Amino acid sequence: MYIFDASAIVNLIKRGLTSPLTDGLTLDLAIYECLNVAWKEYKLLKKLDEETASSFIKIISDALSIIRMDSIKGSENEVIDLACKEGLTIYDASYLHTSMRMQATLITDDRKLKEKGSKYVKVLSTEQLIRVGGRK
Repeated sequence: MYIFDASAIVNLIKRGLTSPLTDGLTLDLAIYECLNVAWKEYKLLKKLDEETASSFIKIISDALSIIRMDSIKGSENEVIDLACKEGLTIYDASYLHTSMRMQATLITDDRKLKEKGSKYVKVLSTEQLIRVGGRK
């Protein structure tokens, strides 16, 4: 099983590759993180015009409808402990904790999370996932 963080989800969407998401799971916080990417690319970076941003948001919503969602509810203390121990954000520690709990491969394009996470679980970038076939 794969646990996808928001960076991986967004990068797979940008490549037009959402089928790997059907083999995995993400956290409920991914919707906020993915939407924040769309907002940032539209409003702050001016990489997207309004119409493209709107289309991107629709694609994000569609992609997130095909992936199973989980939550850290009940594991808050463990997540905070992991975040403090590894110097990660709560968001990143949440994905790592879920991967550890489920003994699943973490898919992330976040270099720091990949480095820290690899001490605990198998971690792949989206590029590596695509290379190995993307399906388990």
